[in-house]
Amino acid sequence: MADLYLMRHGHYVGHRPGYHAPDDAELSPRGRREAIVAARILPPVAAIVSSPLPRALQTAELLAQRSGFPLLEPVPDLREWRSPTAVQGLPPDEFPKDYAQWRLRRTLDPTSRYGDGESLQELNERAARARAQLSTFVDREGTLLVVSHTLFLSLLTSVEPAATAFSTAARNQWPFLEVRSC
Repeated sequence: MADLYLMRHGHYVGHRPGYHAPDDAELSPRGRREAIVAARILPPVAAIVSSPLPRALQTAELLAQRSGFPLLEPVPDLREWRSPTAVQGLPPDEFPKDYAQWRLRRTLDPTSRYGDGESLQELNERAARARAQLSTFVDREGTLLVVSHTLFLSLLTSVEPAATAFSTAARNQWPFLEVRSC
């Protein structure tokens, strides 16, 4: 049986704990340096696959370039939770009041959305699709390294219902470039 390794992308420009990063956030110089160093100590893999968001894709590209492991096409389902644009880049104390209220209600109604954001149900369905895709990749390619995002990586490994998994995943400390086996 082939292994599956999960890695969070490197440090990105504008990173601040508690903020929702915009989709276009790119690796910072620190993140680039970290990815180059990490490439030297990667476990052997048949291929690398990543989220299409720049911070994850740039991490995967650097890992592939420096390690020699092939990089497969990005997998759209590996992207991070699609947070509403109304809260991206804001500190939590500046979130709109109705967003804070929605956050309290979303676990009771996982189908609810805030603005253009993704519902917990949609996120959970996407995580299930990604698990199936990764299983197919592992069967076809062999051992894989997956580069994605904190919340999404936590959901990939969760067996809890969407609402509970989201709350648990949001508290999961997954440092930049940490590799976990699953």
